[in-house]
Amino acid sequence: MNEFEQAQAESKRPGVAGWWTQIERLPRDQQDSLANAAVSPHISHRAIATVLTDWGIPVSVAQVGHWRRTHVG
Repeated sequence: MNEFEQAQAESKRPGVAGWWTQIERLPRDQQDSLANAAVSPHISHRAIATVLTDWGIPVSVAQVGHWRRTHVG
């Protein structure tokens, strides 16, 4: 194992790498609700992270913020 693989294996970060790929397994109504929340300036990153975690997709506030800034139109 090289040092990068070892560092990754030892890394204990919150959330899930590539968590947004898990959205596809959600029921359509939850996907639609998330899409609406993602574009709403009235819904915080924290609120989205909380709901996603409740839905079984553990994600940090920072991960939601990054996703919204880079992947949400």
